[in-house]
Amino acid sequence: MTKGEEGKWGPPVLIVDDLTVFLSLGVRVGAVLDFTHYCRVFVCSKLQGNVVMLIRGEEEEGDEEGSELLLKGLTHQCSLALRVEGLPTGYCRDIHGQMEVFRRVSGSCVGGLKTHKNLFQFKVHDKGASFFARGTSSAVL
Repeated sequence: MTKGEEGKWGPPVLIVDDLTVFLSLGVRVGAVLDFTHYCRVFVCSKLQGNVVMLIRGEEEEGDEEGSELLLKGLTHQCSLALRVEGLPTGYCRDIHGQMEVFRRVSGSCVGGLKTHKNLFQFKVHDKGASFFARGTSSAVL
């Protein structure tokens, strides 16, 4: 991408749909984290873009430890993490799941980072989703 094209298209975004595929192919967790680090350095630092990476929480029984290490490593690298899951209490007709948003920002400590956590619930529609604070759905009001 040349500088002239950047103004037309905007900053690049690299999307990796499922990093856990690497683990299922036998790639070591350290190698996957190295790959993500180099992607971030190139896209974020050199091209001033963004990187979006997905990992799945439904681990296979034999790969549970690797998925957990990958999750911890990526969480350490990222500035914003989303965790989307079904309701822990089970099925509800009007609420389909919840999403936790973890945002890392510079703290008041020297060189320290603080993590802000927000929890939202959501309902999926045909062409989108509705998000709302926990306990504010019309189903519970």
